[in-house]
Amino acid sequence: MTKTRNATVRSDKPRRILVAGASGFLGQSVVRALARAGYDARGLVRDPLKGDRVRENGGTPVLGDILDTRSLEKAVAGCAGVIHLAANPPGEADLVRVRVDGTHNLAQAARREKAVRFVVGSGYWVYRGQSELIHEDSPVEPSGESQINYDAERAGLEENSAGGLEVLVVRPGMVYGDGSWFRGLAESIRSREYRVVGNGANRWSFVDRWDAGVAFQAVLESGVPGEVYNVVDGQPAPLREFADFVAAELGAPPPPSVAVADAARDLGEVVARHLAADRPTSNGKLRGLGWTPHVTMYREGIPRILREMFSPNRRTP
Repeated sequence: MTKTRNATVRSDKPRRILVAGASGFLGQSVVRALARAGYDARGLVRDPLKGDRVRENGGTPVLGDILDTRSLEKAVAGCAGVIHLAANPPGEADLVRVRVDGTHNLAQAARREKAVRFVVGSGYWVYRGQSELIHEDSPVEPSGESQINYDAERAGLEENSAGGLEVLVVRPGMVYGDGSWFRGLAESIRSREYRVVGNGANRWSFVDRWDAGVAFQAVLESGVPGEVYNVVDGQPAPLREFADFVAAELGAPPPPSVAVADAARDLGEVVARHLAADRPTSNGKLRGLGWTPHVTMYREGIPRILREMFSPNRRTP
């Protein structure tokens, strides 16, 4: 064992870390970051066919279910840390169980194994929209899926104990890359179907997918137990500016706007309010751990991603 400036981590190689949700959009980036840093990255998957996504990013797939405590005991065996990113697609009945009950299950398995650290992934949508820069202690106002993430955060932090399992929370902003929400947005803009909710003056805070993976590694290694860390590139931008940039890169016209009230009828009030909220977010606390984004703002990273996404030789992720 070696003592870092903020935490105790295992120094014996390989340091084994279990990533729940490892085959997902964000999970793959976390597995890749850990593997490239010399960790023995284990990826928990329910479907053996998704194990290839873990292997492609340098990890080792482990078959198991976050709701099956017996399979978790085997998956967590020998692990110094656990990262919880597992989530079912929105609308599935098991989403609360996977996020919240899964947090309890992973924490208990980690404690039995005497793992050092447990990182719970959440999202910056838990914050209340505001014009001032958002920090980790800014007011929260979770609703919808962000309420589920917030409940998962609290379930994890309840397990934090001095001299025992150290629990930390990571709140990524809008993580962009080939997949997840960004693929849907790009395809919708390309087909002229996308609408900017509101006037687009509200700011979103972005982060490149692979930079987000490295951020989870930084928090795992050096974060302060019991603390929350925002993961953004530090360059918030108006939604209208962002959407117009993506459209220009795709050779599409700027997408029109839709009133928040009209969007609420189509998307639901919670989603419409989230999309129209102002969330300029700080990454100062994360930078204090030594993390800096490789892609400093979305204008640098998105052109390449769009070329890859719409290449005729592209493989479906």
